[in-house]
Amino acid sequence: MAEPSFTIGATDVAPGARQVVTLPVTTGLNGAALNLTVHVVHGARPGPTLALLSTLHGGEWFSILPLRRLVQEEDPAGLAGTLLVVPVANPPALGRLLRNAPDRTDSPDMNRVFPGPLAATNDQLAAVVTKEILARSSCLIDLHQGPWGAAFRDILIPDDAEPIAADHAERLALAFGSPIIRRAPVVKGFPGPRSSIGYAGGVLGIPAMGVEVGGAGFGAALEEGWIQATIDGIRAVMAELGMVRGPMPERPTRQLVYRKSHRVNPRVGGLLRSRFGGERLGEAIAAGTLLGEVLSPYTNEVIEELRAPADGLLFYTARDYPVEPGGWAFGIADTQEGARWVEA
Repeated sequence: MAEPSFTIGATDVAPGARQVVTLPVTTGLNGAALNLTVHVVHGARPGPTLALLSTLHGGEWFSILPLRRLVQEEDPAGLAGTLLVVPVANPPALGRLLRNAPDRTDSPDMNRVFPGPLAATNDQLAAVVTKEILARSSCLIDLHQGPWGAAFRDILIPDDAEPIAADHAERLALAFGSPIIRRAPVVKGFPGPRSSIGYAGGVLGIPAMGVEVGGAGFGAALEEGWIQATIDGIRAVMAELGMVRGPMPERPTRQLVYRKSHRVNPRVGGLLRSRFGGERLGEAIAAGTLLGEVLSPYTNEVIEELRAPADGLLFYTARDYPVEPGGWAFGIADTQEGARWVEA
């Protein structure tokens, strides 16, 4: 059976075609139009709709790179279903290279305002994403790679979404190939029901994943590996959904599904001296391990030591760079409390 045209906004995308669609959002004080850009890859055969979001936080732009390559390489003629790819979900924040765009309203963080009930810029952006992307989708992957200087290797899935959607999300996360997957009360806990995956999983009842692979500032070789791992992971999810055929990269022999994480971020500002580079993501860490130190840029003394509080796997790390109090440094996925291993 042939796939009908896919309508988004005022645009019809024919089966077996790709198209860049502009969705109007609002007008700024400077008179400039604010739009969202969506890449639609509409398959020649019927199938699910996979939404791919990136850069809800403007400083986390690294995920634009794998999506760019994925859209360029994916052949709609061989696709069942549709890809809806939003490379920049928050253009004002990206324009300032900040997590959030400057905002004097109650909605500074776009990933905390879904489905966008208010009139603030972030609310209007979230409302368009909700109406045109999430409400049309069978599954959501929201990419949150690290800001410059920090790198991640983790998938977050809602444990308190609709049970079928939560279990489906775990199967898709395992298929993605991440060695570290966290099931957490995303809807009732962090980041909450007004986050993209909290709203998609908890309200819309579709499988939703927050995917974090890599970051910028670690050198071309490592970064290229993370870009390719993200593309391979998305394609593996597409295969699991029945959207594509063909051989997929092998999954890790063991994958950790964990429930408790430990953020080991500095309580003081200074220069972070990291003892674990990006190449060591996923490495087993023993409790008490010295992960890094914060040095005073003024006196050169060590003003804080950052140590692992529990046994686990390193799921985020940072290079040497300046940090504010609470800045990204290290994250440990607890391998004891409520964790389980899935064997390939």
